[in-house]
Amino acid sequence: MPPVNSPKTRARPLSPEDRRAAILDAVIPLLIDRGAAVTTAEMAEAAGIAEGTIFRVFPDKASLLHAAIGRTLDPSPFDAELSAIDPALPLADRLEAAAEILAGQFEGMTALIGMLRSIPHDDQPHVDMHRTATEAMAGVIDSLTRLLEPHRDRLSVEPSRAAVFLRGLVFTNGHPLLAMPARMSSAQLVEVLLNGITRDGR
Repeated sequence: MPPVNSPKTRARPLSPEDRRAAILDAVIPLLIDRGAAVTTAEMAEAAGIAEGTIFRVFPDKASLLHAAIGRTLDPSPFDAELSAIDPALPLADRLEAAAEILAGQFEGMTALIGMLRSIPHDDQPHVDMHRTATEAMAGVIDSLTRLLEPHRDRLSVEPSRAAVFLRGLVFTNGHPLLAMPARMSSAQLVEVLLNGITRDGR
């Protein structure tokens, strides 16, 4: 039993980058759910920090929103999740797992871009959405292409083209303005991707 007067072990303080990432990870789901009307006090509560801590990391709310959008569009976490899919699984199972991951990414991206459009122009974060989204989509295609590359011999098109098809199906299926009344499951999307829409493949 430790001495009564022994000092308590303190958690190591987070580095500025880790603190920034922790705040964004806590705030992004709140922004997706509630939009830009969320206050910095509510953001701080979600992150488990004092409100003033936010402003020691981000100059203002617009900067935080900018960073949240940039983090959501960052393809690196998506690539890491795809890389974790078991390579021993059958192609259909790997694609179904990839479709689930991709659908989650698109949901966050769509919500935050919609949030950005709801902010008055003068208050919008300074972010080149077209360039950032284009770079993010290119990263998604690269990741999906690497996933498909080992199965090249089974594909009737290049892995990069198959990656574009999968992305298109997942995006259309999940977009609120494009999706059917009842969304298809990831398994159904993969079935269409692999076998087409005819019974005999002709």
